[in-house]
Amino acid sequence: MRVLHTTIVPLLLAFTVPASAENPTLILEDTPPGLPAPVYSGPLADIGKSLHDNGIDLRLSYINIYQNAPDFGFAGGSSVNYGVFLFDVTGHLSSDLRVRFMETVNHPSYNEDGYLFDMSNAFFPVPVVDSGTDLTRLTLEADLFDDRFQVEAGRMGLALDFMTKGFCGGLACINSTQAINLNIPGEPLSVWGGRVAYKPTPITTFGLGIIEDNPDNWQNGNGWDWQSGSSDGYIAIANIRHDETFLDNANPLKFEVGAYHRSAPYEDALYNDGWGNPTFGAAPTIITHDSGTSGVYAQARKVIWSTPSGGLIPENVAVYGGIFHTFGEGQAYPWEAYAGLEYSGFWAENPVATIGASVHYIGLSDERAQYERNARLFFSGVDEAQPKDTFMFDVHGSMGMFGNGILDLGAAYVVNPNTSVLADFSTGRQKDGFVFYATLAFDLSGSLGLSPRRGP
Repeated sequence: MRVLHTTIVPLLLAFTVPASAENPTLILEDTPPGLPAPVYSGPLADIGKSLHDNGIDLRLSYINIYQNAPDFGFAGGSSVNYGVFLFDVTGHLSSDLRVRFMETVNHPSYNEDGYLFDMSNAFFPVPVVDSGTDLTRLTLEADLFDDRFQVEAGRMGLALDFMTKGFCGGLACINSTQAINLNIPGEPLSVWGGRVAYKPTPITTFGLGIIEDNPDNWQNGNGWDWQSGSSDGYIAIANIRHDETFLDNANPLKFEVGAYHRSAPYEDALYNDGWGNPTFGAAPTIITHDSGTSGVYAQARKVIWSTPSGGLIPENVAVYGGIFHTFGEGQAYPWEAYAGLEYSGFWAENPVATIGASVHYIGLSDERAQYERNARLFFSGVDEAQPKDTFMFDVHGSMGMFGNGILDLGAAYVVNPNTSVLADFSTGRQKDGFVFYATLAFDLSGSLGLSPRRGP
């Protein structure tokens, strides 16, 4: 199952609860100033520390996602459950050179094919579903110029380093532009590519990433068949990231701004080879735009109030938002934006506990809205206009569970959903409706002692 599972991944990778006093711990010596000392704690702590001392860092995580749409979608009443194991190994060849290997195991799962096609719209891009495992990353990384400059190349994607997630919890700030405009492989998937990053300060990074545009390769197989498919060109993203924490500022600011380009030509949102083309027939008019797909984006999170709470995270309120704009004639989804507010740090014994609310907007172009109306009329004889403005309203909450786990709960209500993939077979507009979700994530290696346990 290949799916965007980053609703919880940023929290999982950023936080694991420190070991309790009664557990045996092995404290690392290279702890950054100001952070709680990372420790190896658990039944395999000696093995984990030995691997680290010999240049091998291991991380194993598990994520289980459940969603239910009682009325939403083509059929309504659909639900899905799917889990993924994330296996991440870094082999240090020297202090400045290392090999990264990440593999995703997509089990267990239930009804993912039916659910995700039933839900198909711009907020829920249909993922590729064809393999039980995926090569996520196999790269060589190097640090240069006193660790300010980093180079990485090999089998990789762009989604972990560009247009990043984690500006809020829940579903509403997971951008769709990566999938519906750029066709970037999802987080578990990889193609040939490379990136460079320059850090003028420890909290500010300038980045540039380029991957081959080879959808036949990442949409088929398990990521190890490197010669399959053919490249349509390249996909490139440049960004600036700034990541303050409460160690840097009482009211930290986090932001990312960037620009993207996909070199491959694209078919017009209205005059393409589908049934919604008003000239569809024996000799349809098909317009191809040769300039490729370009756009800009910005997203930010700012704590606007905080006060010490006696815990690791001060009680605080943060606001966040993002906007994505894709240029060019004939684009299907030129605008996307989200905004919201979160309250956290209110539970000293559970520092990741958070509640929040968001709104997510995706704007269809006139051409795309007209295409969907035409396609319905052609296929089923139903003449229903497709609204251009689509919205998702989301409420969500997160809390730490069982020492090294995180539970994320939420409900989203989608208004004016479109039909992104199955428009040519639509018999009517999708109804507005709720999607309820729960995600449980565990840092397995931290629990076992194979990797260090850190506080936020």
